[in-house]
Amino acid sequence: MVTNGPRDPEPNRSPSPPNGLSFPAQREIFFQEKVSLDSRKPGIYPKGHVILVGAGPGDPGLLTLRGKKALEEADVVLYDHLAHPDLLDLAPSGAERIDVGKERGHPRMSQREIESVLIDRASKGLSVVRLKGGDPFVFGRGGEEGLALENAGIPYAVIPGVTSVTAAPAYAGLPVSHRDTNSRIVVMTGHDNPEKLPDKTLDALSLPDQTLVILMGVEHFKKLSARLLEHGIAPDTPVMAIRWGTTASQEIREGTMSTISRVLEECPIKPPATIVIGRVAGKSWRLGWQKNRPLFGKRILLTRERDASAALKQCLETFGAEVVSCPVLEIRPPSAPGVLEEVDNAIREISLFSWIIFLSPNGVRYFLDHLFKAGKDIRSLASCRIFSMGPSTTQVLNSFGIIPDGSPLESHANGVLEFFRSEDCQKKQFLLIRGDRGDRTIPDGLISFGAIVRRISCYENRPPALPEYLRERVVSALDEREFHLIVYYSPSAFHHLVELFPGHEDSIRQTAALAIGPTTANALQKGEVIRVIVPEEPSDEAVLTEIFRYFS
Repeated sequence: MVTNGPRDPEPNRSPSPPNGLSFPAQREIFFQEKVSLDSRKPGIYPKGHVILVGAGPGDPGLLTLRGKKALEEADVVLYDHLAHPDLLDLAPSGAERIDVGKERGHPRMSQREIESVLIDRASKGLSVVRLKGGDPFVFGRGGEEGLALENAGIPYAVIPGVTSVTAAPAYAGLPVSHRDTNSRIVVMTGHDNPEKLPDKTLDALSLPDQTLVILMGVEHFKKLSARLLEHGIAPDTPVMAIRWGTTASQEIREGTMSTISRVLEECPIKPPATIVIGRVAGKSWRLGWQKNRPLFGKRILLTRERDASAALKQCLETFGAEVVSCPVLEIRPPSAPGVLEEVDNAIREISLFSWIIFLSPNGVRYFLDHLFKAGKDIRSLASCRIFSMGPSTTQVLNSFGIIPDGSPLESHANGVLEFFRSEDCQKKQFLLIRGDRGDRTIPDGLISFGAIVRRISCYENRPPALPEYLRERVVSALDEREFHLIVYYSPSAFHHLVELFPGHEDSIRQTAALAIGPTTANALQKGEVIRVIVPEEPSDEAVLTEIFRYFS
């Protein structure tokens, strides 16, 4: 690989190690420190160190295994602007996360300030990760940070990342090399003013039988393409510009050296972009592997708790979607006065109830937790019949060894009432287990059938305190209307999303929504959401099927 970026000045190194110790002495200190590693982090690094980690080109799935491990063990993470939340979620919940804002033209911290923070946190004995887009050493200023750490005597390591030099073209179907097209790959940064490039450099960049990859090249590309044409590059050489490669926001512009400037004038492309020049960018060498990922280019927001939506998220990502998990409900024990006493009373009198109705997985978990804390187990439910709202609730019941006696054909309030319409409810006692946000449709319907209904709230849901990195990511996507679909699992999810992101109500309403059932769909329609789709049943398989149907 040939690089043609600005050369770093020769580092100002002294002949002896920067901290003045001989290398054998440094080695001895390293192994002494290694023996006294923090017991919580059985890694290979001494206490008080920095790891420069390449985050990859944008798709969070391209993070390396070693990079994942470094994040999982970090005390502090310094990350670039709008790093994917999935990467930042890997760090422990108590880790300090610092947005250094390395966005061209809008830095939150200067390079020297970043280096100072790295040194400061590592000097306090912390495990520090500097998470950098792409690869730290490919025009990423990782070399500068490494030298700063060496000069400060801070132990550090480097974990290379997948670079956009190869990844962005690959996601656009371009192999940067093919034995029938090129024997060289030339990589350069586009930050330099092309008018100041030497003629010999331009002659080398214009040679045939090579692939030229330009990073950060949008600003000066019109001037550069003109100069390359002056220096003999063939006018019919194919060109492709790829913005936000490997992500759902990926955009492509293509042409030839003689047409690409006009193409970019008529349909401009903003940074960050990777530009590929050479025969590999031609249509005859294009690969169509993304057709096997039919959801590529779609960005989906899941509003459910991460654990509960993990399986669906993985499936969507397998088919190419970019998924942002933003839990908008925080499920917690009830805090209202007297509520816990009502739950305890119901457990003491459990034998009185003919039916126990569970309306959600959380209801199962929290009720059984109260039951177990009261010194009872599932044998206490032997005289009761158990009703489950739907497949997800049934799955949780099954995990406790409970097989429900009934469930509705359709998992919503009317489905519940339809089931009990044919049951003998007269003077039978029903225990309805729910959260604190349920309406009166089910209890009133059961009462109309002659049932005696006791309602208890085993949990409450509230809008959570979102981490700032996740909030910024969602705000940015809402501002740019980048979400293609939002998945809601309850009416509260919609109301909380609007509450959590004030000023973005219009963007939320203008984004297509998948509602887990009719009750949620009704709330979305009342909230004036532009389009609402509903799966046949509230299961991950049905949700995935409906998403495929919608995008097809």
